[in-house]
Amino acid sequence: MIRPFITRKQSAAAAWLLAVLMLLSACGSRTPAGGAAVPEPAAAPEAISAPAQAEALPAPSPAPSEAPAPTEEAAAETAAETETAVETEAPWEWTYATPESQGMDAAALSALHATYDSFPLLAAVVVRNGVVVDTYFKDGYDEASVFTLQSVSKSITSALVGIALARGELEDIDAPLADYFPALRSAADPRWADITLRHLLTHTSGIASTDSSIWYDWRASENWLDYLFALPIYTDPGTSFDYSTGNTHLLGAVLEQATGMPLGDYAQQVLFAPLGMTSAGLGTAPEGVGDGGNGFYMTTLDLARFGLLYLDGGLWQGRQLVPADWVEASTTTQATRASDGARYGYQWWLRSFDGHEAFVAQGHFGQYIIAVPDLALLIAINSDFEGARSIYWQIADDVIAACSKA
Repeated sequence: MIRPFITRKQSAAAAWLLAVLMLLSACGSRTPAGGAAVPEPAAAPEAISAPAQAEALPAPSPAPSEAPAPTEEAAAETAAETETAVETEAPWEWTYATPESQGMDAAALSALHATYDSFPLLAAVVVRNGVVVDTYFKDGYDEASVFTLQSVSKSITSALVGIALARGELEDIDAPLADYFPALRSAADPRWADITLRHLLTHTSGIASTDSSIWYDWRASENWLDYLFALPIYTDPGTSFDYSTGNTHLLGAVLEQATGMPLGDYAQQVLFAPLGMTSAGLGTAPEGVGDGGNGFYMTTLDLARFGLLYLDGGLWQGRQLVPADWVEASTTTQATRASDGARYGYQWWLRSFDGHEAFVAQGHFGQYIIAVPDLALLIAINSDFEGARSIYWQIADDVIAACSKA
């Protein structure tokens, strides 16, 4: 056998190399008492704070600058804004209270129900200080019953005119009707060109009234606008009050042109939805124009809601839905009926009850909003009654008297 030849120096170097290899092997493994070497586990991380743990993750791109911590004042303002937003988003609901808690005589209001029972009054709501203190629903009717408002609709259309003015969709109530219907400038009677939106609002247009012997003929016609434009003008515009649903229908047609929307859709967008109404809607004329003079419908509680909006000067949950100056002008005398001195604003009647000034919306079959600002009092009524209006004035007198008795 031939052995490999190794010198002493080579033997020493080999011994040194073996020692190094053994040392490295000892550092790279651990041999427990039980035997074979196992891989060394990773060291347990030290306890670190949440920010430090976040730093242990892959770092995101640095922000341009770090926002300073909010001050206590800023934090309080943010909390207040959040709370306000939550309150605004919450649906508004009626609050109910006892008459006594609002300074009214409960027995007097209860006694009025016998009057309601005596004729076709179907629903009534009394509101004081913004809360409902008395309700009445005849058998077969309840809070969800929807009623056509008849001429109370005119007051809603008036509100839409005020809103359109505030939004810049209408420029001026002294604008001529002919701006929206240019053919009127060449009408046989030149006075058509003199009629303004103000004249329509105050029933002083001079156009022959539809609320007369021609009512059913007009309503049965295929196009209410064409029918109106064919009517004669009896008095110079702005000189004489003559109540006519036709005037309000023309206002509705103007609003549809000015806003580019059907009248009912516009009402939903700018009035009913902000008020939280879910029952309100509008019928249309045969030509497709919304029946702003006679066709709005809703529940009695939503009717009261609209009345409360006006009683509060057009303000609703901190938002000015109808301009305050429009509410004031609408419920201030703008025209007077020569035959009996009845006062009229912009599509609202004005009356006095036992020394208390009130503004009133009223419909042909006994639909009413009676608002008495100095008492923070509101009465909303729906009926199916064509009898004398005096019974409603007596009801208003009795409700007002219930305020003074408490």
